[in-house]
Amino acid sequence: MSPVATSNMHSLRDLLLEQLNELYACEIHSESVLPKLANSAGSAKLSEALRTHLDETKQHIARLDRVFGELGTKPRKTETHGSKGILEDCTAIAGRGKIEPHVRDAALIAVIQRLEHDEIAGYGCARTWATLLGHQAAAAELLKTLTEERRCDEALSKIAESLNKSALEPAIAGR
Repeated sequence: MSPVATSNMHSLRDLLLEQLNELYACEIHSESVLPKLANSAGSAKLSEALRTHLDETKQHIARLDRVFGELGTKPRKTETHGSKGILEDCTAIAGRGKIEPHVRDAALIAVIQRLEHDEIAGYGCARTWATLLGHQAAAAELLKTLTEERRCDEALSKIAESLNKSALEPAIAGR
């Protein structure tokens, strides 16, 4: 999540709010995209991981609502081109019919991990800023989500280890 410069960004608190709004928009958008991705996955393990992450995404949204409450504000939709573009890439890959399922799964994992890495960076910065600003409860909520995002990324890497080998097999057979 790269903060978008606004005329109202004069303090670390403003930067924190901007970051939180971007994360909120990303989580809301993810909530609508993840079911499509889970349905398009050829691997049962990948589909299950995406459904699990959908449940976590709902918790992330609830946590962000609590963080905004602690900060005395409400979220506003501030979507960056980065997260929106990555989620659009996910949807495009999921919708491609003429792609071998293992290859589609490998591509889905790659693009989802780009999103996860973006969220990990965003939540990490937001947690640090919340801590510096003395918002300990908000920092604790953000750390929970940061931990879950890292765990999701690790789970996707493990799934990719076997899926990438399966995606390679048709290419080897075609030689």
